[in-house]
Amino acid sequence: MSDTRHRQLSRIYGKTIETDRDARAAVAGAPGILASALFMEAVESDDVTSLDSARTYLEDRIAFFGDLASAAAGAVRTGFEERLHAWA
Repeated sequence: MSDTRHRQLSRIYGKTIETDRDARAAVAGAPGILASALFMEAVESDDVTSLDSARTYLEDRIAFFGDLASAAAGAVRTGFEERLHAWA
């Protein structure tokens, strides 16, 4: 597992993700898990100081995962926003 994105998704999903296909399936199958993980990352980040910076953080992370998360990006954003509103 040499792809940084695969390693990060393996940690987030708690299972081995070795291929782009595995990654897409994990994200598409449970976008809420990724939304929760990215929300927790944002909460713990010193750079996130507002709702807008939390959203920017999310967009940067979705961009990092690129095509691995693009099909489920809308669901990830929705899940993130739900957590963000509860936090605010």
